[in-house]
Amino acid sequence: MRTALRRAALLIGGALAISVSPLGPLPAYAAAPATPGDLELTAGADTSITLEWDASPGATGYRIYRGTASGGEGATPVATVAGTTYKDAGLSPTPTYFYQVSAVNADGESARTPEDASKTPPPIGTGGNVAGVPAGNGLVFYCKDALLGGFDWFQTLTGWFPQVLGSSGSSSPGQRVVDMAYAEEGTMTFNNVVVPAAGLYTVDWRYAFQGGLFPGVNNRQMGLRVNGTVITRTQSFPITGSFDVYQHSFLQVQLRAGANSIQQFAVSDHGLSRVDQLTVTPATASVPAGPTGLTATAGAASAALRWTASATGNPSSYRIYRGTKSDGEAVTPVATVTGTTYTDTGLKNGTTYFYFVDAVNAVGGSPNSNEVAVTPQGTASPSPTPTPTPTSTGAPGVPFGVVITPRQGNILLQWGFQSGVTSYHVFRSTTAGGEGATPYVTTTSPTYIDTAVTGGVRYYYRLSALNGTAESARTAEFSAVAL
Repeated sequence: MRTALRRAALLIGGALAISVSPLGPLPAYAAAPATPGDLELTAGADTSITLEWDASPGATGYRIYRGTASGGEGATPVATVAGTTYKDAGLSPTPTYFYQVSAVNADGESARTPEDASKTPPPIGTGGNVAGVPAGNGLVFYCKDALLGGFDWFQTLTGWFPQVLGSSGSSSPGQRVVDMAYAEEGTMTFNNVVVPAAGLYTVDWRYAFQGGLFPGVNNRQMGLRVNGTVITRTQSFPITGSFDVYQHSFLQVQLRAGANSIQQFAVSDHGLSRVDQLTVTPATASVPAGPTGLTATAGAASAALRWTASATGNPSSYRIYRGTKSDGEAVTPVATVTGTTYTDTGLKNGTTYFYFVDAVNAVGGSPNSNEVAVTPQGTASPSPTPTPTPTSTGAPGVPFGVVITPRQGNILLQWGFQSGVTSYHVFRSTTAGGEGATPYVTTTSPTYIDTAVTGGVRYYYRLSALNGTAESARTAEFSAVAL
C-alpha cells in the first residue's frame, strides 16, 4: 500500500533531524468531466439554432452558454440538458449568436468548448403558388418563386445556402436562380401547376453548374416528386461547365386535370448549383423508365455489367457511363449497346471504377440506374457493391437511395423501390449502433413516417429488404434529429 510521507524538520541541538510518519492511503481525487467535443450549430428557418456536440464521459448534464458578442456568453447558462443536443428557439433573425457548452457532474464543471457562432436564416417564404407564364403550348415557372423547404441552412460570405442569387445566364425576370448545391435535404416545390386535361406532360428543368467545391462530380442527380409520389431519385443533370451556361434535363410524367404539385428534391449534398426554370408542356411520347438492378463483376482488367431492362418506354439502346469517382462518370458514354449486358475491358487492375446506365428511345434518355463500383483484379471476383434488386435464388439486395427528412412531429424515411421485394424492416434506436435484432416496424412500402419521436432527440435507423423470409443485409446507419 502506498503511503504519504510527512517530513518535519526539527532543529535539535543545532542539528537537523527528520521525523517520518505514515499517513495511510492517498484519497481518491474527484474530477470534473472532460470538455465536450465538436460543437456544431444548425440554423433553422423557424428562427432557431440547434446545437449538437460529442458526449463527455462521466458527464451527467451539459450547460449551454449564449451571447450576442464574441466572448459575451457570461457566467449563467441559458439551459442545462442531459443529452447532447439543444434547440434554442424564439431567436431574433438580426443578431449573431455565440455559444459555448460545458459538461457537469457531481464533482464539478468542465472547461467550455471553443466558441461557435451563427445567425438564424431568413424565414422561408410562402412561395410555390405563383401561376405559370404561358409559353407556346406550355407553362414556365420561375424557380425564384418556388417554395423552398427542408434545408440544412448554413451561412456563407454572401448569405445563406440554399439561396436565391443572380446569374447572368438566367432567363428569369431579374436573372434570379436557386442554388441547391449544399441543400442535402432541400426541396423546391411548385404547388400551382395547372393543366387543362389529364395526360402525359414533359417536365423540363433549365439549369447550370461547374465543378465548384465538388471537383470531379460530373453528374448531379436530383429527385422528382409529382403530387406526392416519387417519380425518380436519379434524374441526371450533366455538368454544363459554367455557372452561367444553361442546358435542360427533362422527363415525362402523368399529370391530373387542374392543379398539380411538382417538386425537385435533393438526394445528396452536391445538388444543382443553378436552377432557373421549370417548363411544363404536353407530351405525345415518353422517355424510357430507368434501368434497374445494375451489378458489376470484376475481372482481369475488366468489369462485367448486367442490368434489368427498362419496364416502359421501349428503349432502343442503353448507354454506359464510367468514372473513377462516385458521381464522377464522364458526360459521354463509354459504350452504347442494345442488350442488358456489357463487358468493359482495358481497365487498370486495382483501380476502382464507378458505373451507371441509362436507356434511350426516340424521345430521349431515361433516369439513371443505380450506381455501382468495381475494382478489377488479376482474377474474377464479385463486386462488393450491394445491388438494390433481389437475386433470383436468395435474399434481396440492400435497400438503396435512403433519404431521411425530419419534419414537425415526425421523421420521414424514403428509399428506392426494389422489384420482387415483399416488405422492408425498419430498425430504430436513440443510440448509434443500438438498433438491435428486432425490427421496430415492418412495411410493404419504400416509405415510412415515424411519428413516435420527441423533439431534439436524435434517432438512428437501418433498413433491410425481404423477399418472403429471405432478408437482405442492413443498410448503413442513418440518423436525424426530430424537430
